[in-house]
Amino acid sequence: MISRRKRVALIAAAVLSLVLPVSACSSASTTPADPGSDELTLVRIGSQQVAADAGLFLADERGYFADAGIEVKFERLADASAITNALATGQLEVAGATMTPGTFMSVEQDLGIKIVGDKNYMAPADGDTPAISATRLAVLPEYDKGDITATLESLKGKRLAIHSSLSIQIVYLAAFLENHGFSLDDFQITPVLSPDQTAALQGGSIEAAVMQEPYLTQAITNDIAVEVSDLTDGLPRGVSTAALVYGPAFIEDAETAQAFMNAYMKAVREYNDAVFYGTEEEKRAVMEVVAERTGTPIEDLMKASPAGLDPDQVVDSDWIQHCSDFYQMTGDLAVDVDVADLIDTQFRDAAIKELGEYVAGS
Repeated sequence: MISRRKRVALIAAAVLSLVLPVSACSSASTTPADPGSDELTLVRIGSQQVAADAGLFLADERGYFADAGIEVKFERLADASAITNALATGQLEVAGATMTPGTFMSVEQDLGIKIVGDKNYMAPADGDTPAISATRLAVLPEYDKGDITATLESLKGKRLAIHSSLSIQIVYLAAFLENHGFSLDDFQITPVLSPDQTAALQGGSIEAAVMQEPYLTQAITNDIAVEVSDLTDGLPRGVSTAALVYGPAFIEDAETAQAFMNAYMKAVREYNDAVFYGTEEEKRAVMEVVAERTGTPIEDLMKASPAGLDPDQVVDSDWIQHCSDFYQMTGDLAVDVDVADLIDTQFRDAAIKELGEYVAGS
């Protein structure tokens, strides 16, 4: 396990970053277009340019943002704390952010950022519907015992990698392990950035990893690792691992903020129709956009477990509260926050009224 001292040091650094300037983003502010003009309003999006950004990529590529009077600019930032800071200081309007301690600290700091929708979710299998998860547990082949309990038993005391010590992966990994009679203390939880995990497995510096796509599929294809779980055991249906977040100034620009949500929801629904209910050709057409934007080979994306993007942008406050409680329990979050102060569903609700409830494959 990561020591408490190191966790406290890391979260302190994350909180400090909330009040420091972010050089990675432009300092220009959003300038709304004049009514009736052809000028587009610039909206800067904080993103790590991953497959879970598919809805944002599609809304841009298909012209949904432009039709809504919006021009988007993607800004790649290093981590969640940098994104939170940039949103709070007006250097970004929108971002995808995971539920980290820094996200909850933004409430205590009164930074005014709000979770307005979903950007990536996981869900266990439900009847004929398979599990939705683009993050899965992989192990070196010699530790795969054909049964998850036996596999976890063989890994006790071994090095199990997560993306970072403050990643939300630790929350759902803990729930998964508890569901199978284990705890985080049974393993050496080892921070290894997702792009580096395949090499770490191959080099023998870790024995297992919570792996994101497309790195998981690449590791399996090269016979480096074996997938043993989709990690949805013990989770409620449809929990957000990353949220769509608005900055305070963007929320004040209600017309543009609503137009953005409508365009994004439209694109997310197109993604779901193609990826989960469409033909192979329809899925490929969507994944070609993702491949171009992320620099990932199209065949890797076609084989990978697709990211879950909620077509109705549901925000589960109970799950977000669970994440906050978990970080308080581990000592990574020193304050008790009211998650209601972090959530704003007005834009999602209005988009539903405009577009209607999602009908699968429609």
